[in-house]
Amino acid sequence: MPSRVHALLVVRPDGREAADIRLQRTLTALRAQSRPVDTLTIVLCETDAAVQDVARASHAEGVIGADRRTSFADALALGSHRLEGDAVWVLTHDTVPDPDALTRLTGALEAAPSVAFAAPKLVRSDERDRIVSFGVSMTNLGRTVGLADGEHDQGQYDGSEDVLGADVRGILVRADAWTALGGVDRALAGADEGLDLGVRARLRGGRVALAPGAVVAVSARPVAPLRTAYAARAAQLHRRLSYAAAPLVPLHWLTLLPLALLRSLAALLGKRPGQILPEWGAAATAMVRPAAVARTRRGIRSHRAASWAQIAPLRVTATQLRHRLDDDLPVGAGRGDLHFFSGGGAWIVLGALVVSVVSFVSLLAWPVLGGGALAPLRGTVAGLWADAASGARPLGWDTTGPADPFSAVVALIGTLSPAAPSRALVVLWVLALPLAALGGWFAATRFSDRAIVRAVVAVGWALAPSLLGALVT
Repeated sequence: MPSRVHALLVVRPDGREAADIRLQRTLTALRAQSRPVDTLTIVLCETDAAVQDVARASHAEGVIGADRRTSFADALALGSHRLEGDAVWVLTHDTVPDPDALTRLTGALEAAPSVAFAAPKLVRSDERDRIVSFGVSMTNLGRTVGLADGEHDQGQYDGSEDVLGADVRGILVRADAWTALGGVDRALAGADEGLDLGVRARLRGGRVALAPGAVVAVSARPVAPLRTAYAARAAQLHRRLSYAAAPLVPLHWLTLLPLALLRSLAALLGKRPGQILPEWGAAATAMVRPAAVARTRRGIRSHRAASWAQIAPLRVTATQLRHRLDDDLPVGAGRGDLHFFSGGGAWIVLGALVVSVVSFVSLLAWPVLGGGALAPLRGTVAGLWADAASGARPLGWDTTGPADPFSAVVALIGTLSPAAPSRALVVLWVLALPLAALGGWFAATRFSDRAIVRAVVAVGWALAPSLLGALVT
């Protein structure tokens, strides 16, 4: 029975709202607990003086300083050296537990000796009826599946008890289980920590219990698609190598790069180019970290008291995953706002237009454009479309045949200016730079939400040497 609770509070910078303000909210919530924590240790991966002042004023048992690049798992390991008590409450500086959260968690942990840790219901701090996480599972291939992520909280999961894992934020872990499992696996790159901890606890003979009455509000994490995709894929590959049967580990290792190639091709076909770089980065990371895999496998083997068959009922089947993905797809779902005007896209296109007009200002007075391999267009639209159809060809005496397919493109452009078809080509020449910038900007929206990335791609595409060379020669 966990009579004494030791809270480990990790403070890591993430570039959002000031860390000292969020830390103060968390500490205020801890002081308001109906069942107060017995010991508090704060690990500061932050050098800001305001944050340090808030931590010192908290009357914590210990405040440990660490480098700002310290991972969450390493920060927890630093705090675990001072661990005392019967249970560990894992918190971050952006978690705000309800006043009765710890009471509910200790109740779930005390329900049975087999419960290794209890997990709260995480909700959004700015939309408390929206579930952030409440239980995590995985497929047979190791894909992580959130059991309630993003859903409205209508009490639909309050009857759930046993799960395979949970988000690591806010969990209450028995101290002996935490010590035996070695805490959070440091090789997970910041993803799936709670899922992996739950799997290892299950193999040790424990259980993961949900505490629906324990509500913890969390701030929305910053959107970093590349980093998030890399962390998720790296964690999945590490878990795959760590969980696989010993004879299959070399096979999994040898297929890392071929699988990355196949998944990259699938990402291209699925118009998800932003997943390619994280895919290769995660595969390379998994290949060069055999020591981390060996350490995890050794830990599982040394404390294993249950078989993988006992975990199978808690996995998500392919059918369940398909139904879950179908249910999660909202009607009329799209990619969200493109921020073409607020993100600078319009200014880049306008700037490219100004550069083009200044560079080719003399063309605006010309009705016809020609020179080099470019010849003036026919004087009439009918002549343009006649050239695009089958007929006589200048390839020999009395030769007929189909037209070059590009003739249809030329005819279509000339049709935009029926009175003077060649004038359409002049206008197209002047608009080439802004159209290239526009196309590059929209292409960048497929793999990045950052305005600076979109701007660099748009400008680079508009100023591509091949395009500029074609325009001036």
